[in-house]
Amino acid sequence: MRKFVMLVAALGLVAGACGGDSGGGSCESVADDAIQVFQEVIDEFDNMTLEEAGTLDDEPAFVTDMEAKFEALQEEADDLGCSDAEMEELFLARIDNLTAEGLLGEMMIQEFQNQGVFE
Repeated sequence: MRKFVMLVAALGLVAGACGGDSGGGSCESVADDAIQVFQEVIDEFDNMTLEEAGTLDDEPAFVTDMEAKFEALQEEADDLGCSDAEMEELFLARIDNLTAEGLLGEMMIQEFQNQGVFE
């Protein structure tokens, strides 16, 4: 379970590095894309049991993929001049769009709601 908590914390740090837009040319579209990436990760965790999550020794491929997507979003955000404060506001406005079917996904959503993403 400790590894899962560390992974969730890492997701928050990766998201915190994202401050931008997704190709639609606006900070809003980056926030839309960021929510979609988070949903994809939540969906992956929802397919795991607590035991499976607890035995993760290496970074799963879907986390590596998420990191690459956020790097691209950050580059675009930097080009657009979107601030972390602006992105946090946009993300929080969309956080209720996240859904989870299992305990791990619910825990992730709860963490984002309680702690934010860009702090």
